[in-house]
Amino acid sequence: MNKRFPRRTGRSTLIAFTIFSAAAGATPACAWGPNGHAIVADIAQAHLTLSTLAAAKTLLAAEGHDSLDQVASWPDTIGHIPKNKGGAPETLAWHYVDIDAADPAYDQSRDCPDTNCVTEKLPEQERILADRSAPVAQRLAALKWVVHLVGDVHQPLHAAERDHDKGGNTVKLTYFGNSLNGHMNLHSLWDEGIIDHATGLTVGPHYTIDFGAAQNEAKKLDKDITDDEIAYWTADLTTGDDRKAAIDWVDESHSLARTVAYGALPHLRGSELGDDYATLAWPVARLRLEQAGIRLAAVLNASLGDNK
Repeated sequence: MNKRFPRRTGRSTLIAFTIFSAAAGATPACAWGPNGHAIVADIAQAHLTLSTLAAAKTLLAAEGHDSLDQVASWPDTIGHIPKNKGGAPETLAWHYVDIDAADPAYDQSRDCPDTNCVTEKLPEQERILADRSAPVAQRLAALKWVVHLVGDVHQPLHAAERDHDKGGNTVKLTYFGNSLNGHMNLHSLWDEGIIDHATGLTVGPHYTIDFGAAQNEAKKLDKDITDDEIAYWTADLTTGDDRKAAIDWVDESHSLARTVAYGALPHLRGSELGDDYATLAWPVARLRLEQAGIRLAAVLNASLGDNK
């Protein structure tokens, strides 16, 4: 089975998920956007063992939460808040790794020499989460980071850039005649536009989303995932080398950025994208959401389950 392209091509009220920086006019760097991160978290939660789910809920209860989707986008909030107001702007670089599209794969000495990127921070946070001697607050923060960063490494443009375009952030375009919140670039298209157009999900003011609608979309995607795919997608994790798995996932995203996110673009920038691009992009985005959810579940089962 092809790892990248498989054979097949809750709450009902609107719950406010507020990114504090939105009020200040900042643009959050959220791979997949809040809907995508919620979908990844919901797929993962459906595949947790009972012991893992209980352990996760115990950590989440420390802040009054009971599901992974409620905290899936938290890391995007703290990066855009000044440190003197409780934020952590130094974590902005944790969400991505800029690998030039001309290069075939991740090279830590070239792409992340300071180890301050998603490829290196994800396994670091996994180790903290698995450390049962660590304080609850530290492990809860690590749980949020793991939920989020597994999603991030599966977004193709969090693992690539071309001509110093900051992961597509400087590539302006419209999608089916629409721009996102008055402006759209290639990166935001992959964060939100592709998913929201294909699913009908929306993001409201201050990044409010309907968690119930996201859960329903997650169920639709989850029911099409086969046992063979689950085994294949999580094979990297059976070795116990979390860093190697993170690098493999980044390399997958980088390849998809080169061949689809960038490769399917018209030659001229500022382009109008529609059916031709969507035909290639949505199956990739859908697959990456599915893979991220399944792999997140495997990571959490290994970190929080009875075998630890």
